[in-house]
Amino acid sequence: MPSKAQIRNVTRKRRSELSPGEVRARSDDIVARLTDREVYRRAACLASYVSISNEVDTHTLIDRALEIGKRVAVPVVEPNRTLIHLEIRSMAELKPSGFGLLEPSGKDGAVVPPDAFDIVLVPGLAFDRAGNRVGFGAGYYDRFLSLAHAFKIGLAYDFQLFDRLPHGPRDIPMDLVITESEVYSTVLV
Repeated sequence: MPSKAQIRNVTRKRRSELSPGEVRARSDDIVARLTDREVYRRAACLASYVSISNEVDTHTLIDRALEIGKRVAVPVVEPNRTLIHLEIRSMAELKPSGFGLLEPSGKDGAVVPPDAFDIVLVPGLAFDRAGNRVGFGAGYYDRFLSLAHAFKIGLAYDFQLFDRLPHGPRDIPMDLVITESEVYSTVLV
């Protein structure tokens, strides 16, 4: 089995090769699969990463969720290396941070506690059919997810899905992994 580092390198490279049109088309399919799920329709409060670097695009998804009255919070990395989520009312509130991530500009938004979310949309470089995830290596999301009782959903392109990934005791699995062609559930929904 390849190491997490090897998997990160392969999927980063493949993702970087996607054209803007491919990102848009694939992301639209993934978002449609997500928004068709009952778990999404019932969710009143969601945490969503803000996509960058050819990740599955969440910008339109966030806008639509806000338009239909869902509460949306986005991640911010605190100086103590913890991940918090601040509620936003519009994508216009987001500005590039020092890491190049889009975050609330004034960081004045209300902090939404981990147990308030119905769903958490989780970024990743790779997922497997059992819900395991290879992230970016810092552990921010796994620490946050260990406190959240939300439904955890990984959004990924087909090429980011593996049969099996290396994982450890601190790695938090997803409840659903959604790609442009499949939905993999590790729980009954």
